[in-house]
Amino acid sequence: MDNVTGLTTPDHLAVRHILTSPTIAERVAPFVDADGVDWYPLLVEAESMSSGESLLVRIAYDLWHAGNDVALRELPRRLDRTSFRRVVEALELSRGELSENELGALGAAA
Repeated sequence: MDNVTGLTTPDHLAVRHILTSPTIAERVAPFVDADGVDWYPLLVEAESMSSGESLLVRIAYDLWHAGNDVALRELPRRLDRTSFRRVVEALELSRGELSENELGALGAAA
């Protein structure tokens, strides 16, 4: 299991932000705990999700493992507006351009 929930590096915040997306949070929750993410069974579960939901899981996995399995062209074609925005926010978190506090303020203002 890879630790994600207790860490606050930008990449960890980005992964947590994606995995807590309202569209997948309930299905992802059994695979995420204080010790981290159990990626293998989560990726198996993602196979039965919608294409947009499974893409969110794959994006989080790629961010965590510095992978290259998700093609950039998939984002605008397969994510709805809310999920696309969530990924952009996660990328801003990963770059250190957005903090959790700023993200919370943005959400409260919306």
